[in-house]
Amino acid sequence: VTWVGGERNVVSWRGSWLSTVASHAPPAADFSSSFNFFELNFDVDPMRARQFATGDMDLRALLQLSGEFRGHYLMEPPDGAGYRRAYRDDAHEFEFDDRIEDPPPEIGASDPLPPRAPQQIPGAPLLNVFVVPPPPRTPRQPGPYVLCAARGRNEFGTFVALGHARRFRSGAEDAVELTLARRYVRDDDSRLRWPLRDILRGVQAPIRVSPWEHSLPCRLQGDVIAEQQRIEAERQRERANHIPQPFAAQPLAHHTDEYRRMMDRKRTRD
Repeated sequence: VTWVGGERNVVSWRGSWLSTVASHAPPAADFSSSFNFFELNFDVDPMRARQFATGDMDLRALLQLSGEFRGHYLMEPPDGAGYRRAYRDDAHEFEFDDRIEDPPPEIGASDPLPPRAPQQIPGAPLLNVFVVPPPPRTPRQPGPYVLCAARGRNEFGTFVALGHARRFRSGAEDAVELTLARRYVRDDDSRLRWPLRDILRGVQAPIRVSPWEHSLPCRLQGDVIAEQQRIEAERQRERANHIPQPFAAQPLAHHTDEYRRMMDRKRTRD
């Protein structure tokens, strides 16, 4: 994340991205060798701009920051034809948390994994379902960090994203690294209607675990249950509105035209 400036007080987020079916991030070396570059910009208010302009990219300046990402990302066409081209999101909003997380030290190789107790947002479904368990004992990124949630849509569908910004050493200066994991979801996913603040509040916090590993499921348990209840309610309405059809009596065999013609032929032979 770097300061650009200008009349709109622009901050730029540049990097590379990778696709994966796992819930944990690919190795850092894969990002370094990736040609899937992206550049997304966002605006900040004058007070934050004055701090960023001094080169002080402090995490406190990101607290409660919200806005719209705009920019592009490079990707090969889905059909595999042609070179990488720039794609853009039709909408992409984000919001940072209002506090800095500073988790305890890294878990040791012999330490048991922390419990994953489900967390319930008042009035919202559980968030800890349909998640591929991350591999145990993977290196965790050091803190402190600030959580960030996002969502948007593009030509490929609608998506929600979750991640964090953290301080790291870049040469002789400290810098801010923002990492978000994007998951494409169904158009009726509840998180597309939630305030981004609710998505942040639903993040579970195991020790040194990246938030997308445990709080970014493909579907919410509440959405699955609601869909099942809707289907069952439709079935009940169909059964209640179903009018039994009277039995359509079939004519007796000797009352049919075919039977009469057969008898006529028999009489003719006789």
